[in-house]
Order: sequence, then C-alpha cells, then structure tokens
Amino acid sequence: MSSLTAETTKVEAMNLDGGTNDDKSGNSSTSDDSDDESDDEVKSVSTAAAEKKIVKALGLKEEGNAFFKEKEYDKAIRSYRRGTVSLKGLNNSNTGDHQVKTLLLGLQNNMAMIYAKQEKYKQALDVTKKALEVDSENLKALFRKGQMQRLLGDYDAAKETLKVGLKVDPESKDIKKEMALLKKKVDDEKKRAKKAFGGAFDKGTGGLYQDKEEEKRAKEIKKRDDERKEKAKKEEEEKKKKRKWEDECVSRMAKSEPPVSYDEWCKELEEKEEAKKKKAKEEEDEKKAAKKEEERLRREARKSKGEDIVKDDSDDDLGTDKVRGYKLTSDGRKTSFFNNELTEETKALIGDIAPKPINASASTAPSPIKHTESTGSNASAWNHAGTWEEKDTTDWCQENLTEMLSTLEFSRSGLTAEVSEVKEVKGDASVVVIRAKKRYVFDLTGELHFTVKDSDGAVKGKGHLKLLDCSSTAAAEGDFDIECAWKKGAGVAEVKEAVKGLTGEVDKALERFVVKFNEAF
Repeated sequence: MSSLTAETTKVEAMNLDGGTNDDKSGNSSTSDDSDDESDDEVKSVSTAAAEKKIVKALGLKEEGNAFFKEKEYDKAIRSYRRGTVSLKGLNNSNTGDHQVKTLLLGLQNNMAMIYAKQEKYKQALDVTKKALEVDSENLKALFRKGQMQRLLGDYDAAKETLKVGLKVDPESKDIKKEMALLKKKVDDEKKRAKKAFGGAFDKGTGGLYQDKEEEKRAKEIKKRDDERKEKAKKEEEEKKKKRKWEDECVSRMAKSEPPVSYDEWCKELEEKEEAKKKKAKEEEDEKKAAKKEEERLRREARKSKGEDIVKDDSDDDLGTDKVRGYKLTSDGRKTSFFNNELTEETKALIGDIAPKPINASASTAPSPIKHTESTGSNASAWNHAGTWEEKDTTDWCQENLTEMLSTLEFSRSGLTAEVSEVKEVKGDASVVVIRAKKRYVFDLTGELHFTVKDSDGAVKGKGHLKLLDCSSTAAAEGDFDIECAWKKGAGVAEVKEAVKGLTGEVDKALERFVVKFNEAF
C-alpha cells in the first residue's frame, strides 16, 4: 500500500527537529514578550521570528497528530489550521523556503484527509486547492482533489486532476486506482440512465440526464447530512444522560448513599419511564372508557324518549315503523336528521344573499401584463445568466471593522480593559456571485492596542491583541484566532481576567461584523 492510501489511517509526520508546542488549544493564546515588539508589522520577517513561527507550527502539527490518534477530529483540524495561520507571512506569493512549504503542505494534506474521513468533501476540496497553490505537483494533494471531485459528482474535473497526477508520477498506484474508480462510476451512471430511460440520454440527446444526476446527488448528500445530524443528536442525548447520572452519583454521595453504576442507573431510568408511560396509558384508557359509557347512556336516554325516530306507514319494505336518522320539519315533511331548517329570525338576520348580475359597463378592461427578462436575484442587471460576478468590498470591511473594534471595553473587579487604538486592519474582502448564489469572502488581519485601568484611572496593564485569522473560513467554523502579547501586567490575575473578557468582546464584535457584512451587500 502506497503512502497516499495509508494516510487514511495515519497522519503524515515531518522529520523536522526542534519542534515544541508553545501554544495551547483555545480561542486565543496569551504570551509574555520580554523583547520590545515593533508596533508596525513589516513585510520581511526576521530569521528569529521566522524560526519561532516554524517551531509554533510544528508544535501545533504534533498537537493535531495527537488529537487525530484519539479520534478527536475537530480538535485536530483546529490545530492544523492554526499551524497554517502561524506560517502566514513566511510564504508570501509562494516565495517561502523548502522547509516552510513542506510544513505547510503537511498541515493542509492532514486537514484534507480528516475532512474526507468526516465526509466533508467540499471542505476537503477547498483545502487541497490551497495545498496545490503551494506545490501544483504535490501528488497527495492531486490524489485527494481528484477523489473529492469524484465524490462530489464532478467527474470531468476529477478526470482532469487525475491526469495531472499521472503526468507527475505515471506509476502511481493510488492515482491509477482512483482513475479506475472514476471510470467505473461514470460507466455505471451511464448504464443506469440508459436502462431507466431507454437510451433517451445517449450522447447528443440533451442535458436532462445531468440534471437528474445532480438531483440524485443532492438527495444523497441530504441523506448523509440527516444521518450525521441524527447521530450527533443521539450522541448529545447520551452526553446529557451521563451528566444526569454524574449529578445523581454526587447527590447520593452527599447523602452518604453508595453510588450506582451507569448501566444500573439507565435501567432504573428506563423502568421509571416505562411505569410513567404505563400509568399515562391507563389514565387514557379510563378516560376513553368513561367517554364511551357516557355516549352509551346518552343514546339510551334518547332511545327511551323516542328521539330521532319517525313513524312512516308508507315504508312497508323496511319491515318496521321506526326508522333512525329521519325527522319531521315544522310543516310535516320527513327529511334527513342532518337537514338544517332556518327559523324566521335566522332568515331575517342573513338577508338576501342571492347572486347579483354584474354590470358589464362598470367593469374595467384588464391591464396587459408586461414581460421582463428575469435575472438572478443576486446578480447585476447585465449578468443575466448569473454565472460569475465579483465586487471588491475591502475598503468597506476595513472601515467598518475598525469602527466596531475601536469602542470595545470590558470591566471586572474594579478594572476596565479597553481598546485604546486599532493599529491597522488589512487584507482582502469581496462579494462573489457564482451560479446565482452569493458568497461573502474575506481574509483580514489586524492589531488592537489595549490598556487596563483601575477606578482611579491608573494603568495596571497594557499590550496588544493580534487578529491572526479573521476570515470567512474561521467565521463559518466560529473560531477566530486571537493572540495576546503583554507589555505590562501579565503577572496580575485580575488584569489577565479583564483582558480575557476583552478578548471575548472582540470575538463577539467579529461575529457582529460578519452579520453586518451579509446585510450590507
């Protein structure tokens, strides 16, 4: 088995020495900087700073590997992604050295592999595309990209990707195997379509076959999503049950009672629920029986009074002079029991409701319908097909995010942490319309200077918060990467708590910014 296939069971490891994990998992990391940091970030990174970032990325990669072995895939992906973020600036315009590129490729290929295991094919495809931007001939990324395109139903694109892989390594067993799977999948789809529709979708007959396949794939994807949601729901219910069991054990221990095992507790809970259901069913049966008996008594009472019975001498064929379901009207006619006879009072109340003729001269001629060409609701007037359109929103995003961050503050224990200055917000942002669907894409970074003051205005702490990863990808996962660097007050617990609260406010502000961005365009 080649290394490409084996990666589904083992995360690739890089033979790089000196990697230490100096960054713990969390939404933001806090570190003391003994050396003075420059307020302005320069484009050229010093050798010492570069080595520090590489060591940090290596540590995060090892952390992700450990999470992967424990099958904590979401945490592993988060560590790998933070590793790629820490390498920002070391590979601008793909100009980084071999070590940086190799580490970056390893992190991205690991992410793609885990996304594939989770059946998140779209995310895996996006990550492989980023890996190929670093090395367009990386065989693992080409293999994974072709595989994801096949699973997403984009057979033509998968074929082109795998062809590139064969050019890189004509002897690659994994690429050849994936190409064979792709060919078999395409042939099976053609045979199934031909059998179902009698050859109506042979070559040159039209595009309905493709529409049917897209609909089928959408249903399959929805089915898998529903199954994942159901599985997640069951897991969450199981977690809740375990928390209740733990609370029950604590309660028993507080009462000097022996704790109970989880299985025994579940059995007791099931017995209680079963008894509760049984009691509810008995009560429901009693109500139904009482209602049935009440109806029977009412029928007996009506029967004894002779209600709903009409004597009709003319119905000799019935063999009886008592016929159920009929009654006599006020004028002596026999009619159905359900016939509604209006009283004079009711008739006066209703009035004359007979239909009235429409005066033709009073009617107006209908206005002609004006037909206009329809365009995608998200595209411009000139883009009738809604295929591709992009609008640059970088200035708007930088201005609004700066404004939202500049007023943030957090108070606790008599201390107030506030943003004293938004040093800079830079990056790119745009609104893209693809196939009449609007997407909001942004990748921003920034730096906030903060101070912590007491009630008398004395400065107890200061430093800056770095927005390392404020992107559409991080927003989708709800995980912005914020790093804190101290200049004063890092050793005071109350000051650190205040800054931690301010970091939380920054995180909330980023979420509000995403909502505002979506509403504005």
